Amino acid sequence: MRRTIGLLAALALCLVLTPPVEAAATAKCTLSITPKDTEHDTTITVQCTGRAPGDVLDYVTIKGADWPDGDDTQKVCKAVSNLWTRVIDSQLLNEDPLGDEIYVEARMRTPDYKLYYVKTNEVSGKWGVNVYVGEPDCGHLP
Repeated sequence: MRRTIGLLAALALCLVLTPPVEAAATAKCTLSITPKDTEHDTTITVQCTGRAPGDVLDYVTIKGADWPDGDDTQKVCKAVSNLWTRVIDSQLLNEDPLGDEIYVEARMRTPDYKLYYVKTNEVSGKWGVNVYVGEPDCGHLP
């Protein structure tokens, strides 16, 4: 009996002294696409908040959402901070003849070089007049 009471007391003490477990932080990335002042230029911006301080946006993969078949990759671009913004040729975003649904798969990197991926919101629109042919670049700074 004493042993049982002793074990219960020790368990109660552990429960009181153990801090509550915090939920893991969630990373978030937001995509915005804005037409520029010329017919062919579009500004694309990805803003990310990592799971923890020090996490950075490493690469962005611009993708077209194609339902019911698989999504297609439009371009993969290097990033160096949690805000990636470029002016690109709008043809790069033209992934469907009837309308375009664009999102970004953001590759995040922790300070100890572990990788994880975050999907942005999807932006619908109609960009460009032709599906891009050739190897598009990652654009330039606005």
